[in-house]
Amino acid sequence: MRNAENKATPLAYGYAENGLLHTELHWMQMDEACFAKTIGADLVNFAYIDDGSLYAVILEVNSLCRSLTEKQTSVDDITRAVLEKCEPVLRVNLYFSVYLMSFLDFLFDGTIDERVFPGASRAERHLRRAAKDAQNADVMDVVDLIFEACQSKRKLAESALRAIYEAEADDDLTPLERYYRREHEDVLFQKQFHATFTVKLGRRATGDRSVTQLTVLDTVDDLLRYELFLLVTQGRRYKFCKNCGKPFIPSGRSDAVYCDRVMDGADKPCSKIGAYRTDVKKVEADPVLNAYRMAYRRMHKNMEYGGLEEDAFRRWKDEAAQKRDRCKAGELSAEEFLAWLDGTSRRR
Repeated sequence: MRNAENKATPLAYGYAENGLLHTELHWMQMDEACFAKTIGADLVNFAYIDDGSLYAVILEVNSLCRSLTEKQTSVDDITRAVLEKCEPVLRVNLYFSVYLMSFLDFLFDGTIDERVFPGASRAERHLRRAAKDAQNADVMDVVDLIFEACQSKRKLAESALRAIYEAEADDDLTPLERYYRREHEDVLFQKQFHATFTVKLGRRATGDRSVTQLTVLDTVDDLLRYELFLLVTQGRRYKFCKNCGKPFIPSGRSDAVYCDRVMDGADKPCSKIGAYRTDVKKVEADPVLNAYRMAYRRMHKNMEYGGLEEDAFRRWKDEAAQKRDRCKAGELSAEEFLAWLDGTSRRR
Protein backbone atom coordinates (compact mmCIF):
# COMPACT_ATOMS: atom_id res chain seq x y z
CA MET A 1 0.00 0.00 0.00
CA ARG A 2 1.19 3.48 -0.82
CA ASN A 3 0.06 4.69 2.59
CA ALA A 4 2.46 2.24 4.24
CA GLU A 5 5.26 3.57 2.03
CA ASN A 6 4.44 7.14 3.03
CA LYS A 7 4.32 6.24 6.72
CA ALA A 8 7.91 4.98 6.50
CA THR A 9 9.07 8.10 4.63
CA PRO A 10 9.53 11.44 6.40
CA LEU A 11 6.93 14.02 5.43
CA ALA A 12 9.68 16.50 4.63
CA TYR A 13 13.30 17.55 4.95
CA GLY A 14 14.19 21.10 5.88
CA TYR A 15 17.14 23.43 6.32
CA ALA A 16 17.56 27.15 7.07
CA GLU A 17 19.82 29.41 5.07
CA ASN A 18 20.07 33.19 4.65
CA GLY A 19 16.84 33.81 6.55
CA LEU A 20 14.87 31.31 4.47
CA LEU A 21 13.36 27.99 5.47
CA HIS A 22 13.83 25.49 2.64
CA THR A 23 11.40 22.58 2.81
CA GLU A 24 11.10 19.58 0.52
CA LEU A 25 7.83 17.68 0.89
CA HIS A 26 7.62 14.05 -0.20
CA TRP A 27 4.23 12.99 -1.49
CA MET A 28 2.56 10.18 -3.36
CA GLN A 29 1.51 12.19 -6.40
CA MET A 30 4.77 14.17 -6.69
CA ASP A 31 8.43 13.30 -6.56
CA GLU A 32 8.85 16.37 -4.39
CA ALA A 33 7.37 19.80 -3.72
CA CYS A 34 9.95 22.38 -2.70
CA PHE A 35 9.29 25.56 -0.75
CA ALA A 36 11.61 28.42 0.18
CA LYS A 37 9.99 31.06 2.39
CA THR A 38 11.12 33.60 4.97
CA ILE A 39 11.46 31.77 8.29
CA GLY A 40 8.16 31.95 10.14
CA ALA A 41 6.16 33.41 7.24
CA ASP A 42 4.23 30.21 6.43
CA LEU A 43 3.70 29.35 10.09
CA VAL A 44 2.30 32.78 11.00
CA ASN A 45 0.16 32.98 7.85
CA PHE A 46 -1.21 29.51 8.54
CA ALA A 47 -2.04 30.44 12.13
CA TYR A 48 -4.04 33.48 11.02
CA ILE A 49 -5.36 32.43 7.61
CA ASP A 50 -9.06 32.90 6.87
CA ASP A 51 -10.94 29.82 8.05
CA GLY A 52 -12.83 29.30 4.79
CA SER A 53 -9.90 29.47 2.37
CA LEU A 54 -8.85 25.82 2.55
CA TYR A 55 -12.44 24.60 2.63
CA ALA A 56 -13.29 26.52 -0.56
CA VAL A 57 -10.28 25.07 -2.40
CA ILE A 58 -11.05 21.51 -1.27
CA LEU A 59 -14.61 21.87 -2.56
CA GLU A 60 -13.34 23.19 -5.89
CA VAL A 61 -10.89 20.27 -6.23
CA ASN A 62 -13.63 17.80 -5.36
CA SER A 63 -15.92 19.32 -7.99
CA LEU A 64 -13.17 19.13 -10.63
CA CYS A 65 -12.43 15.47 -9.82
CA ARG A 66 -16.12 14.55 -9.96
CA SER A 67 -16.54 16.30 -13.31
CA LEU A 68 -13.53 14.51 -14.84
CA THR A 69 -14.63 11.16 -13.42
CA GLU A 70 -18.08 11.52 -14.98
CA LYS A 71 -16.37 12.08 -18.33
CA GLN A 72 -14.54 8.76 -17.72
CA THR A 73 -11.17 10.48 -17.83
CA SER A 74 -8.24 8.24 -16.92
CA VAL A 75 -6.78 8.39 -13.42
CA ASP A 76 -3.45 9.71 -14.76
CA ASP A 77 -5.22 12.49 -16.66
CA ILE A 78 -7.32 13.38 -13.62
CA THR A 79 -4.18 13.52 -11.49
CA ARG A 80 -2.43 15.82 -13.98
CA ALA A 81 -5.47 18.09 -14.33
CA VAL A 82 -6.00 18.44 -10.58
CA LEU A 83 -2.32 19.05 -9.80
CA GLU A 84 -2.17 21.64 -12.58
CA LYS A 85 -5.26 23.33 -11.15
CA CYS A 86 -3.88 23.22 -7.61
CA GLU A 87 -0.30 24.25 -8.41
CA PRO A 88 -0.79 27.99 -7.74
CA VAL A 89 -2.65 27.21 -4.51
CA LEU A 90 0.00 24.75 -3.34
CA ARG A 91 2.57 27.56 -3.45
CA VAL A 92 0.54 29.84 -1.19
CA ASN A 93 1.34 28.14 2.12
CA LEU A 94 3.34 25.09 3.17
CA TYR A 95 0.78 23.84 5.72
CA PHE A 96 -2.11 24.65 3.42
CA SER A 97 -0.42 22.42 0.83
CA VAL A 98 0.00 19.51 3.26
CA TYR A 99 -3.73 19.30 3.96
CA LEU A 100 -4.75 19.88 0.36
CA MET A 101 -2.43 17.12 -0.87
CA SER A 102 -3.81 14.87 1.85
CA PHE A 103 -7.25 15.33 0.34
CA LEU A 104 -5.82 14.51 -3.10
CA ASP A 105 -4.47 11.25 -1.65
CA PHE A 106 -7.96 10.25 -0.61
CA LEU A 107 -9.50 11.19 -3.96
CA PHE A 108 -6.82 9.39 -5.97
CA ASP A 109 -6.54 6.13 -4.07
CA GLY A 110 -8.61 6.32 -0.89
CA THR A 111 -5.68 6.58 1.56
CA ILE A 112 -5.24 8.78 4.60
CA ASP A 113 -1.64 9.76 5.31
CA GLU A 114 -0.67 8.90 8.88
CA ARG A 115 2.12 11.49 8.79
CA VAL A 116 -0.60 14.14 8.65
CA PHE A 117 -3.45 12.35 10.44
CA PRO A 118 -1.96 10.08 13.15
CA GLY A 119 -5.36 9.38 14.70
CA ALA A 120 -4.96 11.52 17.82
CA SER A 121 -8.09 13.66 17.35
CA ARG A 122 -11.73 12.82 16.70
CA ALA A 123 -11.49 14.00 13.08
CA GLU A 124 -8.34 11.97 12.46
CA ARG A 125 -9.89 8.79 13.88
CA HIS A 126 -12.93 9.20 11.63
CA LEU A 127 -10.67 9.80 8.64
CA ARG A 128 -8.79 6.57 9.35
CA ARG A 129 -12.12 4.70 9.39
CA ALA A 130 -13.18 6.35 6.12
CA ALA A 131 -9.97 5.18 4.47
CA LYS A 132 -10.68 1.58 5.43
CA ASP A 133 -13.92 1.71 3.44
CA ALA A 134 -13.02 4.36 0.88
CA GLN A 135 -15.42 3.08 -1.78
CA ASN A 136 -18.42 3.69 0.46
CA ALA A 137 -17.12 6.79 2.23
CA ASP A 138 -18.99 10.06 1.77
CA VAL A 139 -16.52 12.48 0.18
CA MET A 140 -18.24 15.49 1.75
CA ASP A 141 -17.76 13.90 5.17
CA VAL A 142 -14.06 13.52 4.36
CA VAL A 143 -13.90 17.17 3.29
CA ASP A 144 -15.36 18.26 6.62
CA LEU A 145 -13.06 15.99 8.62
CA ILE A 146 -9.88 17.14 6.85
CA PHE A 147 -11.00 20.73 7.34
CA GLU A 148 -11.62 20.06 11.04
CA ALA A 149 -8.19 18.46 11.47
CA CYS A 150 -6.54 21.38 9.67
CA GLN A 151 -8.40 23.90 11.82
CA SER A 152 -7.32 22.10 14.97
CA LYS A 153 -3.68 22.36 13.89
CA ARG A 154 -4.13 25.99 12.86
CA LYS A 155 -5.52 26.91 16.28
CA LEU A 156 -2.63 25.07 17.92
CA ALA A 157 -0.14 27.16 15.94
CA GLU A 158 -2.01 30.34 16.82
CA SER A 159 -2.06 29.54 20.55
CA ALA A 160 1.69 28.84 20.54
CA LEU A 161 2.49 32.12 18.79
CA ARG A 162 0.29 34.07 21.18
CA ALA A 163 1.92 32.43 24.19
CA ILE A 164 5.43 33.21 22.95
CA TYR A 165 5.01 36.60 21.27
CA GLU A 166 1.91 38.19 22.78
CA ALA A 167 2.27 37.34 26.47
CA GLU A 168 1.98 40.07 29.09
CA ALA A 169 4.58 42.73 28.33
CA ASP A 170 5.51 43.11 32.00
CA ASP A 171 7.11 39.67 32.20
CA ASP A 172 10.33 41.20 30.75
CA LEU A 173 11.06 37.99 28.85
CA THR A 174 12.15 37.59 25.26
CA PRO A 175 10.21 35.19 22.99
CA LEU A 176 13.10 32.73 23.32
CA GLU A 177 12.89 32.88 27.12
CA ARG A 178 9.11 32.43 27.02
CA TYR A 179 9.52 29.41 24.77
CA TYR A 180 12.13 27.91 27.12
CA ARG A 181 10.00 28.53 30.21
CA ARG A 182 6.85 27.04 28.69
CA GLU A 183 8.67 23.98 27.45
CA HIS A 184 9.97 23.34 30.97
CA GLU A 185 6.98 24.41 33.05
CA ASP A 186 3.91 23.79 30.87
CA VAL A 187 3.28 20.05 30.43
CA LEU A 188 0.76 20.53 27.61
CA PHE A 189 3.05 22.92 25.73
CA GLN A 190 5.94 20.49 26.14
CA LYS A 191 3.84 17.64 24.76
CA GLN A 192 2.71 19.66 21.75
CA PHE A 193 5.87 21.52 20.81
CA HIS A 194 8.90 19.70 22.14
CA ALA A 195 10.72 17.66 19.52
CA THR A 196 14.15 16.13 19.11
CA PHE A 197 14.94 16.35 15.43
CA THR A 198 17.14 13.93 13.54
CA VAL A 199 19.63 15.50 11.15
CA LYS A 200 21.53 14.05 8.22
CA LEU A 201 23.58 15.14 5.24
CA GLY A 202 21.75 15.25 1.97
CA ARG A 203 21.15 17.02 -1.34
CA ARG A 204 19.40 20.38 -1.21
CA ALA A 205 16.97 19.09 -3.85
CA THR A 206 16.74 16.27 -6.33
CA GLY A 207 19.32 16.85 -9.04
CA ASP A 208 21.26 19.40 -6.96
CA ARG A 209 24.87 18.34 -6.38
CA SER A 210 25.38 20.56 -3.31
CA VAL A 211 25.16 18.89 0.10
CA THR A 212 23.89 20.40 3.34
CA GLN A 213 22.63 19.39 6.77
CA LEU A 214 18.98 18.39 6.51
CA THR A 215 16.53 18.17 9.41
CA VAL A 216 14.25 15.13 9.16
CA LEU A 217 10.59 16.09 9.65
CA ASP A 218 8.55 12.92 10.04
CA THR A 219 5.10 14.49 10.57
CA VAL A 220 3.16 17.71 10.14
CA ASP A 221 3.70 18.33 13.87
CA ASP A 222 7.47 18.16 13.34
CA LEU A 223 7.10 20.61 10.48
CA LEU A 224 5.25 23.07 12.70
CA ARG A 225 7.64 22.60 15.66
CA TYR A 226 10.71 23.05 13.48
CA GLU A 227 9.56 26.34 11.97
CA LEU A 228 8.48 27.64 15.39
CA PHE A 229 11.89 26.64 16.80
CA LEU A 230 13.71 28.50 14.00
CA LEU A 231 11.47 31.54 14.34
CA VAL A 232 12.19 31.85 18.05
CA THR A 233 15.89 30.94 18.07
CA GLN A 234 16.72 33.34 15.23
CA GLY A 235 15.13 36.23 17.12
CA ARG A 236 12.53 37.07 14.49
CA ARG A 237 9.37 38.97 15.34
CA TYR A 238 6.19 39.51 13.42
CA LYS A 239 4.30 42.68 12.56
CA PHE A 240 0.60 43.42 12.66
CA CYS A 241 -1.04 44.08 9.28
CA LYS A 242 -2.41 47.61 8.98
CA ASN A 243 -5.39 46.31 7.04
CA CYS A 244 -6.63 43.18 8.86
CA GLY A 245 -4.76 43.73 12.14
CA LYS A 246 -3.42 40.17 12.26
CA PRO A 247 0.26 39.15 12.65
CA PHE A 248 2.48 38.47 9.65
CA ILE A 249 6.15 38.19 8.77
CA PRO A 250 7.19 40.09 5.62
CA SER A 251 8.27 37.72 2.87
CA GLY A 252 9.72 40.51 0.76
CA ARG A 253 10.56 44.03 1.93
CA SER A 254 11.25 44.23 5.66
CA ASP A 255 9.32 47.52 5.88
CA ALA A 256 6.10 45.99 4.53
CA VAL A 257 3.03 46.96 6.58
CA TYR A 258 0.45 44.66 4.95
CA CYS A 259 0.20 40.86 4.89
CA ASP A 260 -0.42 38.74 1.77
CA ARG A 261 -3.45 36.87 3.15
CA VAL A 262 -6.90 37.10 1.57
CA MET A 263 -9.20 37.67 4.52
CA ASP A 264 -12.85 36.69 4.90
CA GLY A 265 -15.09 38.70 2.57
CA ALA A 266 -12.20 40.02 0.46
CA ASP A 267 -11.21 39.06 -3.07
CA LYS A 268 -7.69 40.50 -2.89
CA PRO A 269 -4.83 40.17 -0.38
CA CYS A 270 -4.37 42.85 2.25
CA SER A 271 -1.20 44.04 0.48
CA LYS A 272 -3.21 45.11 -2.58
CA ILE A 273 -6.15 46.46 -0.60
CA GLY A 274 -3.85 48.45 1.66
CA ALA A 275 -1.82 49.84 -1.23
CA TYR A 276 -5.03 50.94 -2.97
CA ARG A 277 -6.31 52.69 0.15
CA THR A 278 -2.97 54.42 0.59
CA ASP A 279 -3.08 55.64 -3.00
CA VAL A 280 -6.65 56.92 -2.55
CA LYS A 281 -5.69 58.85 0.59
CA LYS A 282 -2.66 60.25 -1.19
CA VAL A 283 -4.76 61.43 -4.12
CA GLU A 284 -7.45 62.91 -1.88
CA ALA A 285 -4.82 64.87 0.06
CA ASP A 286 -3.13 66.22 -3.10
CA PRO A 287 -5.21 68.74 -5.16
CA VAL A 288 -3.08 68.13 -8.26
CA LEU A 289 -3.50 64.33 -8.21
CA ASN A 290 -7.18 64.66 -7.29
CA ALA A 291 -7.82 67.02 -10.21
CA TYR A 292 -5.92 64.66 -12.55
CA ARG A 293 -8.04 61.71 -11.38
CA MET A 294 -11.33 63.60 -11.87
CA ALA A 295 -10.31 64.80 -15.33
CA TYR A 296 -9.24 61.28 -16.31
CA ARG A 297 -12.65 59.91 -15.26
CA ARG A 298 -14.48 62.59 -17.27
CA MET A 299 -12.47 61.86 -20.40
CA HIS A 300 -12.85 58.08 -20.01
CA LYS A 301 -16.63 58.35 -19.62
CA ASN A 302 -16.76 60.63 -22.63
CA MET A 303 -14.97 57.97 -24.66
CA GLU A 304 -17.27 55.20 -23.36
CA TYR A 305 -20.37 57.18 -24.37
CA GLY A 306 -19.04 57.80 -27.89
CA GLY A 307 -18.22 61.48 -27.49
CA LEU A 308 -14.48 60.93 -27.90
CA GLU A 309 -12.47 58.65 -30.16
CA GLU A 310 -10.25 56.09 -28.44
CA ASP A 311 -7.12 57.42 -30.17
CA ALA A 312 -7.93 60.95 -29.01
CA PHE A 313 -8.38 59.68 -25.45
CA ARG A 314 -5.02 57.91 -25.57
CA ARG A 315 -3.28 61.07 -26.82
CA TRP A 316 -4.89 63.13 -24.04
CA LYS A 317 -4.00 60.52 -21.41
CA ASP A 318 -0.33 60.45 -22.45
CA GLU A 319 -0.07 64.25 -22.47
CA ALA A 320 -1.89 64.53 -19.14
CA ALA A 321 0.46 62.00 -17.51
CA GLN A 322 3.51 63.85 -18.81
CA LYS A 323 2.22 67.20 -17.53
CA ARG A 324 1.31 65.62 -14.18
CA ASP A 325 4.84 64.28 -13.77
CA ARG A 326 6.34 67.66 -14.76
CA CYS A 327 4.09 69.36 -12.24
CA LYS A 328 5.16 66.98 -9.46
CA ALA A 329 8.80 67.59 -10.43
CA GLY A 330 8.34 71.38 -10.18
CA GLU A 331 8.81 71.98 -13.91
CA LEU A 332 5.18 73.10 -14.39
CA SER A 333 3.19 75.15 -11.91
CA ALA A 334 0.07 73.65 -10.31
CA GLU A 335 -2.00 76.57 -11.63
CA GLU A 336 -0.90 75.92 -15.22
CA PHE A 337 -1.54 72.17 -14.95
CA LEU A 338 -4.98 72.60 -13.36
CA ALA A 339 -5.96 75.15 -15.98
CA TRP A 340 -4.87 72.77 -18.76
CA LEU A 341 -6.83 69.88 -17.21
CA ASP A 342 -9.95 72.00 -16.87
CA GLY A 343 -9.67 73.35 -20.38
CA THR A 344 -9.07 70.03 -22.12
CA SER A 345 -11.39 67.74 -20.18
CA ARG A 346 -14.46 69.97 -19.83
CA ARG A 347 -14.74 71.44 -23.31
CA ARG A 348 -15.59 68.13 -24.99
